[in-house]
Amino acid sequence: MNDYSSSSNAFYSPRRSCLVNRGKRSVTTVVIMSTPAWQPLPPPPPQKSNTLRIVLIVVGSILLLCCIGGIVGGIFLFKGVKTAVGPVQDATDEFVTDLERSDITAAYALLCRDTQSAFPQSTFAEGVNSQPKISSHKIDGAMIRSVNGNTSATVTALLTMSTGFVDHHTFTLVKEGGGWKVCGSPY
Repeated sequence: MNDYSSSSNAFYSPRRSCLVNRGKRSVTTVVIMSTPAWQPLPPPPPQKSNTLRIVLIVVGSILLLCCIGGIVGGIFLFKGVKTAVGPVQDATDEFVTDLERSDITAAYALLCRDTQSAFPQSTFAEGVNSQPKISSHKIDGAMIRSVNGNTSATVTALLTMSTGFVDHHTFTLVKEGGGWKVCGSPY
């Protein structure tokens, strides 16, 4: 029987690199195959392309900047419109408040020169006193326009009369003497 691996007398000796049989005097040499000390490494896996990621980051950044720019621009636009329309609304509010208080002299001072020429103060006072008294008001909207260097505005207001009737009235204003004055048919 030459099967040395099943024999109890067979063993592997790493020092001699051979299989030795103790019971018999024969020595069988076992050739141990080893791999060479240096093996070429397998090629590295191909790198993943980052093109899509880069494009998405750039597009996302541009969209973010556009949104931020739109918000900032909208805020400045709103403040600009509010700044432009604010004095027009304030002049109308002051005029209507004077009418609510029956302060005819103060309301007449807020009329433009053309309207004051068309309606002397006594005529204006008669017209205001013949109308139902304004009990409250709310400014509804305003618009400013400039045509051929002439700046004018229209302001709409809800006038609640002492009778309960609500009038949706439009006031025309012109810029005169550095301020806004009510012009046209005032009331």
